[in-house]
Amino acid sequence: MRAAATERALDDGVEIAVTGEGRTLDAIKRMIPAHVHELSQLGWNGKTEDLSNGVKLTVTSTDGKQVTKLKALGFMGIMVQGAHHQQHHLMMAKSEFTP
Repeated sequence: MRAAATERALDDGVEIAVTGEGRTLDAIKRMIPAHVHELSQLGWNGKTEDLSNGVKLTVTSTDGKQVTKLKALGFMGIMVQGAHHQQHHLMMAKSEFTP
């Protein structure tokens, strides 16, 4: 809730720097990398890179329609795609889930 997401459009997707402080930073560093697997299940290519104050998430596709969808969804839209459920997110935030 206290994270900032700065999005940058790429030719083949989006790059999103998700940043925060304290507990928010801790949650960002756990949750964003854990979602990369879920993104691959959707047919997207996801990768993360650690930042000193957060994580950079890059999500791409070779399908033009999917690229348009990624850009339209933005960070929050991308994060809620797939077969996630609320308990899963709570477990990750509390460090009780290991991908």
